[in-house]
Amino acid sequence: MSNSPPTFNLWSAPWLTVERPSGQLDTLSIEQTLAEAHLIHALYDPSPLVVVGIHRLLVAVLQTAYAPQSTSDLVQIWREGHFLPDKIASFGAQYAGRFDLFAAVVPFYQSADLPLYPAKGDKTKPVGYLLEEQPAGTAVTHYNHSYDDALVLCSSCAAKGLLVMPAFASSGGAGIKPSINGVPPMYVLPGGETLFQSLTASLTISEFQPPNFEAGQPLKGGVWWERPAPTVVEKKGEVRRVSYLHSLTFPARRIRLHPVPMLQPCTRCGEQTAWGTQAMVYEMGEDHVSSIWWRDPFAAFRAPKNEQEAPLPIRPFERRALWREFRGLFLPHEKDSEGAQTFRPAIINQIWAVWSRDKRILPYEKIPFRVIGLRTDMKMKIFEWEETGFLVAPRLLDDPKTAEKIQAGIDFAADADSILKKTFRVHFGGDGKAERYATLKRQMSVQYWQQLGQKFQTSLMAYANSDDSNKVFHTWLDTVLQEARNIFDETIEALPGDGPTLHKRQVAISDCRKNLFGYRKKNYPKPTEESHDPHK
Repeated sequence: MSNSPPTFNLWSAPWLTVERPSGQLDTLSIEQTLAEAHLIHALYDPSPLVVVGIHRLLVAVLQTAYAPQSTSDLVQIWREGHFLPDKIASFGAQYAGRFDLFAAVVPFYQSADLPLYPAKGDKTKPVGYLLEEQPAGTAVTHYNHSYDDALVLCSSCAAKGLLVMPAFASSGGAGIKPSINGVPPMYVLPGGETLFQSLTASLTISEFQPPNFEAGQPLKGGVWWERPAPTVVEKKGEVRRVSYLHSLTFPARRIRLHPVPMLQPCTRCGEQTAWGTQAMVYEMGEDHVSSIWWRDPFAAFRAPKNEQEAPLPIRPFERRALWREFRGLFLPHEKDSEGAQTFRPAIINQIWAVWSRDKRILPYEKIPFRVIGLRTDMKMKIFEWEETGFLVAPRLLDDPKTAEKIQAGIDFAADADSILKKTFRVHFGGDGKAERYATLKRQMSVQYWQQLGQKFQTSLMAYANSDDSNKVFHTWLDTVLQEARNIFDETIEALPGDGPTLHKRQVAISDCRKNLFGYRKKNYPKPTEESHDPHK
């Protein structure tokens, strides 16, 4: 064992996995990743939560290095086509020391007033608490508590766990509150042909950042690398006024990793670094308390029924396909017929503003986006992450009429789903908890939304390429009805094949088609035809 102090500097040591245009994976440092961003296709990690955390960290670094003040500044970065070496070098010269995981007085994303090595009697926790998707402590499966002690993370995976905290730290029991965005929202990350395009599209100017002003309150903390040394995270510290860069590196947990020489592969990735960690101090850190709506630029929001309350983030829900939130995530936000309103991510508004200024900046017809969320019970239970991708034509970002058509089409799909389930329940269900084939009915609905989602992207492109949105809308309705019929028929085929059930199958299929086409004819009749025969 070396007598050298533990170290792992994220600025200069390779730890980020990136995908090259050829599909090859490389491991680079932060400095290398930014310098070669125009030669990299995308960030890669098995966990999309880690991708969000790394993306937000790199954005914070670039915001510090470039400090864009206007859309013309953003346009200039786009035109350069790569991140300037002098900008990256200047940042590194000033702040590289702030990226060492095990530094004595400025440990990366950790509180230096906590000891680097635990003393006898100190309360520590397993590093599994760093990973939102990893059960730890009392969440470990019953009779499997030895797993906590066996878990070891390499320096790379420990850093990735720290980066997940600002965006996804959720409630974790008494006194453990979520991060600055509350219960984690869905995050929308701009993509591109290269990582350079993705990160540049994510840089913001003040107009599209959340306000940091609250009367009578000082600006507390700051972006991580500009904090005073030693870096200290106040336990349960209330923060009322937050800068945007502070929010991207928000220390919602008070942590100190305890380094150990790695004698075995990392439990998470299977690799080894010179130093790893098995235990740490893990406590409640900063808590954002404010009466002002904190509008993270990468999150979408929905206005509450009570106008006195702040808008709520759009979050994942069980068995609700992410594409059903498409309008709230991407399209212009106007009140619907019932007065409901959504606010798409401010980053989408800025992309439109920049693209409107110089359409050569986005040299593709479809802008790629990744949508990533963490589904919880709104408290401390974590169920799963959810991820999907969209290709969105720039012209759709500022077309309220088409937005209404797209949302009406999604609403029609939801109504068709209700018709499927109701028709199934009428013919093959029971009373209340005694409902027969309830699992099969749920599977029918899940499969319906999954298969329809594959058709949704095609419909989006049709809206982008057509001047007749009404025609595209009715084509979408036809698609919904066809998918609904197919799923219902396939589900019915899975039922027992005895004589009485065979007859009920045919009656149910007939009723389903009658109900679906009847609803379509009543609410969205085709302008050029009188009706469809539902039995054809």
